[in-house]
Amino acid sequence: MKKWKCSVCNYIHEGDEPPAKCPVCGADKDKFIEVNESSTQPENSVDVEAPMENPPTLIEKITALVLVKHLHPISVHGPNGIIPMVVIFLVLAVLLQLQDFGSAAYLSMIFVLLSMPPVLLTGYLTWQKKYQGARTSVFKMKIAASCVATVILFGLIIWKTVQPDVLSNVSLDRFIFLFWSVVMLAAIGMAGHLGGQLVFANKK
Repeated sequence: MKKWKCSVCNYIHEGDEPPAKCPVCGADKDKFIEVNESSTQPENSVDVEAPMENPPTLIEKITALVLVKHLHPISVHGPNGIIPMVVIFLVLAVLLQLQDFGSAAYLSMIFVLLSMPPVLLTGYLTWQKKYQGARTSVFKMKIAASCVATVILFGLIIWKTVQPDVLSNVSLDRFIFLFWSVVMLAAIGMAGHLGGQLVFANKK
């Protein structure tokens, strides 16, 4: 049986013809190339040391470092682990009026925001080099989810800074604040899920 490799995410499909769309990254049929056992590279491999006619530029060196050291997955694990804790703390602050948890959530959100530049930069460089800047539905959703989460995070921090008592206020503001934090968590979860789908495309 023939094997076809997606040239965007390296997903391997077995069959007489390649699929109409890649089930992992959403790339079209024409992005698949036929491979055999001897020519198949390791999954999601990136040839970052291929010889170049000209010396690599600074951005090319940085990109190679990002890919070889897997800096995007490393940098994104921090925010992805902290945000669920933030939402739990906000629930405790809003529903049980435990304001110390609200303060801890606020400081944690600031920490996450400060960690976002390297997350976004390494994500962009990985997308451009490893996935050829593909604009399939999967990448569009992942990028959109990341942007939505970042914007909401920034907005929540500004809101809490301008209105420090928002979590203890008897009005609906505290529940609206909590709602947007849950939306932020959902967006981060979606971005993480799609990223894992790309990384572990061929893992059984």
